[in-house]
Amino acid sequence: MNPFLESLESEIALKWKDLLKKSELSTLVMSGEFDIRLYGLYLLETYQYTLHNSRNQALVGAKLDPLADIQYLKFCLKHAYEEAGHELMALHDLKALGSVTIPTPIPQPMPATEVLIAYLYRISETGNLKARLGYSLWAEDAYVHIAPLLGAVQKKLSLKPSQMTFLGEHSNIDADHIKDVRDMIKRVAKTDDDRDAIRRVSLTSLELTGSMLDNMASEYRLLENGKSLKYEFLNTLL
Repeated sequence: MNPFLESLESEIALKWKDLLKKSELSTLVMSGEFDIRLYGLYLLETYQYTLHNSRNQALVGAKLDPLADIQYLKFCLKHAYEEAGHELMALHDLKALGSVTIPTPIPQPMPATEVLIAYLYRISETGNLKARLGYSLWAEDAYVHIAPLLGAVQKKLSLKPSQMTFLGEHSNIDADHIKDVRDMIKRVAKTDDDRDAIRRVSLTSLELTGSMLDNMASEYRLLENGKSLKYEFLNTLL
């Protein structure tokens, strides 16, 4: 493997381990002290940030310098095309949980989710545009690290495959994408600036995702205690 890529993926693995060790969401799930509403919250926020992933990815391709690597241009646009609509899988799973009426419009993202979304747009529009690969590197391979959490959620809630299409079918799609991401990093990460930008975005976006997961746990606690009007509609899942 490419030395830079090998080193960065080792850092990502350690970052995941640290985040999950400290995560309130991880503690909730592994202790079994949660109900189906937490999964509902997860699906809603997954819809929120996934909705933007194809769009901010496409921005990178649209802003590339005409002299930039044409294969990176094709990669960005192809990846954006393939990611478009994946957010609907999260909504499908939420509706498949039971009799829940999702408000129209869908509630706005939680604060930490908005920060992650805004950050990904920023790095897709400014600075070294190869940096967006840092997010793709861990996001397309996240299931390796969160498999124990997914297993615990599925077992606790007795979820059917039809209620986990985002985490099931989507993970199969990402298994193909991660190879493309690694190959593209090997191709375009040619300078120290390229490598530093990819590394920074990888670790920063993962940190922001950890904050988003903890925000879900906090909101779930409010919902449990009858203090979350925003997500009160999820109580019909009980």
